[in-house]
Amino acid sequence: MGQAKRRGTLEQRIAQAHAKIEATRPEKLVCNGCGADVKQIHPVSTRGLTGIEAIWLGQCDCGQTTFAANGKPEAVQAFFDALSSDTELTLGRQRQDGSGHETV
Repeated sequence: MGQAKRRGTLEQRIAQAHAKIEATRPEKLVCNGCGADVKQIHPVSTRGLTGIEAIWLGQCDCGQTTFAANGKPEAVQAFFDALSSDTELTLGRQRQDGSGHETV
């Protein structure tokens, strides 16, 4: 029996993954622009972001986007450094073995 099957059915594993992410939801997110409470907070996929457990995105009524992230401190810092840098972010896609790289 494979590892996944020992953890439950597909539906149970999906529910466990959602619960794990939901447990990291910030109780409150404050807008970086105007300081107001952000009411709309959504999880962001962390697939491929080693060391990042969860990222939350909040959209304030003033139009400012605010992020919250948790995970290993160096990975979280690297994430925020990338967001705040003056360089343009480039998204890419590749196979697990590193081949087939393409810019999206």
